[in-house]
Amino acid sequence: MSTNALARVAYREAGRATVCEVLYGPNVLKHAVIDAEAGEGEVVTFSGMPLPIDCRPPAGRRRGEQVGVVPDKLIDSHGVFAYAGIAAERIALRNGRFDPVDLDSELLWTRWFGAARRGREELARMAKLIGLERPAEQFYTEYCEEAERLLGPVWSTVEELAEALLEKRELKGHHVDRLVHGEEVLERPAPPL
Repeated sequence: MSTNALARVAYREAGRATVCEVLYGPNVLKHAVIDAEAGEGEVVTFSGMPLPIDCRPPAGRRRGEQVGVVPDKLIDSHGVFAYAGIAAERIALRNGRFDPVDLDSELLWTRWFGAARRGREELARMAKLIGLERPAEQFYTEYCEEAERLLGPVWSTVEELAEALLEKRELKGHHVDRLVHGEEVLERPAPPL
């Protein structure tokens, strides 16, 4: 795999990891990894369907109290998370982080349809679990645009994560938590033996 192609994978997964932190907070991300041989990467969370920060009860609410999670908001946040890799790669392209390319053709939404397959399928599966419709064949540009908006203010963190992924190939969630939220973030407590 070329250095350029691996850098694209690193930026994709760094973008997904950063958006995961922004939407879901610390102690949700299990790890981010890139595979140089396969030319792929992934961001894994501890829960298959983490609850976004804005769907959680405010501080002071008692456990067991009804919160009222809005299904559309839950799925939309997962859509933004699923498409965040594409958003990060598009920003990196605009910032000249890869070998020179024809930006006009590279940034056309139709060029990203194939790259979004996994995100579209993941989004459709999650939506079906809670009774919403998100067709696996539909490309959601609004999710990419929202991910780009979220990544803009924290772009230096995405670049830091991408460099770390290129160097180490895997980052544990608590490392990403600290990079995004600062050193004071507590690690996930160890499970009982």
